[in-house]
Amino acid sequence: MKKYAVEYKLQVPMGGVRLTGGRFQRVFENNAAFLKGFDLDRMLYWYRVHKGKNAPGVPYAFGDGHFENNLKGQTAGEFLMGAGTALLWREDEELRQMVRAIVAEIDACRDEDGFLIPIPRDQFKTKEYPNYTRAWITFGLLDAGYAGEARAFELARGMSDYFNTCGVLPYVKDLNLGFQGILANTRQYDAPDGKWADMQTAIDHYQETWWLEQVIAGDQRAIYDHPGNHPHSTLLTTLEGYCDLYRATGEDIYLRAVKSALQMYEDKWQHVGGGINMCEHDTYWPGCNWLSPRHNYNELCSTNFWVLLNQRMHRLEPDNAHYVDEMENSLYNVLFAAQVGSQGYHYLNFLERSKDTRYLDRATCCASLGTRLAGLLPQFLYTFTEESVSVDLYAPSEANLPNGVSLRVETDIPDGGHAAVRVLEAPRPFTLRLRVPRWSREDYTGQYEVIENARAGDVFVRDFPLLYRATRYTGGEEIAGKERWALERGPLLYAALGAPTPVCVRWDPRHPEDWFTPQPGSVRTLRLKGDNAHEYRAYTDIHDEPFSVYPIVEPCE
Repeated sequence: MKKYAVEYKLQVPMGGVRLTGGRFQRVFENNAAFLKGFDLDRMLYWYRVHKGKNAPGVPYAFGDGHFENNLKGQTAGEFLMGAGTALLWREDEELRQMVRAIVAEIDACRDEDGFLIPIPRDQFKTKEYPNYTRAWITFGLLDAGYAGEARAFELARGMSDYFNTCGVLPYVKDLNLGFQGILANTRQYDAPDGKWADMQTAIDHYQETWWLEQVIAGDQRAIYDHPGNHPHSTLLTTLEGYCDLYRATGEDIYLRAVKSALQMYEDKWQHVGGGINMCEHDTYWPGCNWLSPRHNYNELCSTNFWVLLNQRMHRLEPDNAHYVDEMENSLYNVLFAAQVGSQGYHYLNFLERSKDTRYLDRATCCASLGTRLAGLLPQFLYTFTEESVSVDLYAPSEANLPNGVSLRVETDIPDGGHAAVRVLEAPRPFTLRLRVPRWSREDYTGQYEVIENARAGDVFVRDFPLLYRATRYTGGEEIAGKERWALERGPLLYAALGAPTPVCVRWDPRHPEDWFTPQPGSVRTLRLKGDNAHEYRAYTDIHDEPFSVYPIVEPCE
């Protein structure tokens, strides 16, 4: 039997891409430095305690210590996710040795039946252990496996074999945020040693057909009123799992639900800049669009799920550039904006007043998925088939792809609009697909330019205009009698600097190009005509400055 009823139409590189400059390289390098800041003893503390070993140091426990102390083992999974993906593209001896040390300690902690979470068995049926924690450790081991650590694949396989027959299955999806667990099964199936039992467990114990039908019907309650223990934007990771189930089975209900959900999120739950407004532990309704930091929204985890779900859809529907436009928007304006040098990642990415302080906590769900997404950055640049190469995202880079084509991209995007694509090697003429980003088009619709018979030595130069786009705020924090507008230029979201917030400025949202002038410098800023008191700065370049993405915009005389 074929492993997949529906094959991807595009392949992604699992190596052979080198970042050579620009923002992508900076984020990638910062992420590697962030990973090297982890302490092995602290990550492995609970594994050693569980086996009665000497356990020097203390576990990671910022604040109340929720993640590593209530979800023991998650930080080891976090590190393996980030380091495993980073090692796909460039060998790093320090990261490699840290990965091997963690894999070895997990191996030593493993029970004969494959169980490897550092807790007593009776705790596995509580909290988020069979879903979140199992998923994090599985993801980390799989990423270490893809990076060349074969034993990590075996450990993930053993844990999955245990889980597929364990006693928690009858009620696993009803535990805390239970829907998160499905992706551990579908990703395990994708692994080289995947088994149909992984998918069957997902179908039997996670699938909610009534919920799929609710999503297909466009009922927004499916997103903000799921009757699990509480709703969360991590429902997006469920959609990743259902997309995988579609590939494995060919059952159309999964794909229809994924497409409907994507549209629902874009219509009512996505902020300007790509963040997802739905989070947890707050009051939400379709279009609430919270702004102030007293609300929970724009969680970095949600962006990880959003990017990877859109990547899946791009591989299924190569001619629909919208999926890559969504990936680009979320990477520049959420992931890149969330990274604080090599220190960490903002947990919530507020659009008003100030960014959050959770970047100081390196052991969270958001830091975990932020480091994994940053490690995967080279993969997002290109897709390929035997006969074609697509340049999806433009970043300074070189790619040696499995189909024999080698490319070099030189670009100043997102700060400028220039891109040059050079074909270095090609064993035969091939089809080159260059994405035309939506931010460069008046109709705000991306597309692919298809070039037939590209050959070694060809150079393709494109200059994309950095168009302005203004978006009027609607939602739960509207101000009576006032209009609030966000501003984008090219792929970057901008914010008005200043305090108190919301800032009040004056310009014409119908013609922002008449009011703003780009300024030179390494930080992207815009000068507002006739206003010496305020400047606009790219949201991704803001750290501790007060700002408003949606300032009050007074009418022009």
